[in-house]
Amino acid sequence: MLFRALNADIFTLFAGGNRRLYEAVLLDVYDEFFRAEMLFPAQGEVVSAIYSSLARNAEHWRDDEAEVVLDTLSVRGSRRLRRRRSETADAEASGEAMARARHIYNRLLQTGWLDENRYGLKVTVDMPAGALRLAEFLWSLTQGVSEQVGGLVVQVKNALDAARVNARDSALGVNKAAKDAAAFGRYLRSVLSALRDVDRQVMGSQSVEERLKYYFHDFVEQVLLRDYADISTTSHPYRFRHHIFETIQAIEDSAMDMDSLAEAYFEARLGQDIRDASAVVQDDLLTIRTVFDRIEDAFRRIQQHRGRLETRLRNTVRYAGRQTGGFLQRSERVVILLDRMLQTSVAIEAKGPMEAQREFLSPFLLARPRSARPAVVSGVLDLQSLTPLQMYRRDLQRRYLDRLNVRPAQVQRFLERRVLPLTSQAASDLHIGDLDDFLAFEALRVAVAGADGGQSAKRLLTALSQDFEFETREGDLVDNEWIACRGFIVRRKTDAITLERSHAD
Repeated sequence: MLFRALNADIFTLFAGGNRRLYEAVLLDVYDEFFRAEMLFPAQGEVVSAIYSSLARNAEHWRDDEAEVVLDTLSVRGSRRLRRRRSETADAEASGEAMARARHIYNRLLQTGWLDENRYGLKVTVDMPAGALRLAEFLWSLTQGVSEQVGGLVVQVKNALDAARVNARDSALGVNKAAKDAAAFGRYLRSVLSALRDVDRQVMGSQSVEERLKYYFHDFVEQVLLRDYADISTTSHPYRFRHHIFETIQAIEDSAMDMDSLAEAYFEARLGQDIRDASAVVQDDLLTIRTVFDRIEDAFRRIQQHRGRLETRLRNTVRYAGRQTGGFLQRSERVVILLDRMLQTSVAIEAKGPMEAQREFLSPFLLARPRSARPAVVSGVLDLQSLTPLQMYRRDLQRRYLDRLNVRPAQVQRFLERRVLPLTSQAASDLHIGDLDDFLAFEALRVAVAGADGGQSAKRLLTALSQDFEFETREGDLVDNEWIACRGFIVRRKTDAITLERSHAD
């Protein structure tokens, strides 16, 4: 449950009127002591940090008074605070800030954000595990959601490559890669949500300045991927996406690698038994495959939102210029004359508007009447006939597409001419003589490997299952002048012969 790891009153800190003050103080304390380094501060050091945060955010707790200058504090020992007095500082306000700093410190202890630990005579302050994770999440929200996809791609690629070389020693890297991929999927969802928020803010803004602020600050600086513009380049690590798919397929096809990963997962207590650990391995590989398979769709959605926001920005700037540009052009000469008169130290007094007001309703501002719509007249459509060159080109296109569409009967005739009845033959021994043979072999290879997972591969294997069966073996390779790929074994179960199309007709 949630409140087994968190204090029941941990969220009450942000329920009162000083929630902005508590937010700033909490993030400052987390950033100074608990975010990066393994520090174990004393109580006085934490109270001093709270006091400094109060000095930087005085407007949150002294809204009814003018801003004052506070004394600085020095920490001596573990709990004692000393004030460095300044002639320009407000002594009363400094004393009140010290009292408020201790009050905030006690509130952080009471609500479970901080915890005191005693080691003999020394008392140190720490942040509980649940509160530490919550503070880390709140701090990450203040830093924006900018992220680099290149780092994730490299990490996942390296983890999978290491698992392909030594699956047992690199198994936990695969689990970590799956978690990173899932986290990046959640990040892309948060980017889309942030884009929708920016869209609503831009549409709800009341002035051009607000629209430009929301666009450049919230969208460009906080939301957009830092390396989004580089993803389409050939030097970006996103080009390894297909290599990741191939490595996952190779790991799944290797029974030895899958067993090694399952044993390592079981030893790391990621599964209750070997079977459960094997299921976790398959889930991790499926998670990586699914995230990278759907990244394209997320990028397309981000690009659509980005295009809409940029279009609205262009329209805003264009129409803002139209609203103000006419007045600026008309008033340019008047402003130049006024500037020259001011340089001569001549007293100027102007009463009334600088430009005469224009009426919104006027006969000259009405839209022009529409002209009469021409009548519809029946007639004969003159359709342009195709030239012989266009007809020949259309015939070539039809034959090209028909040649690329490999039918099961074509693959079966290819196998019957190369595999004797009731015998077996390796894929590396299947001779490829021309382009039609290559297309048949490629369709067979894709179907046996299950690379596309589409209906065409299933239909092909179903049509060939009556006369042939196929088996993949680790280490078999095909490398000739046409193709280099993983090999497989073809077994012909019958001596049936498929007729050519001309004979069948």
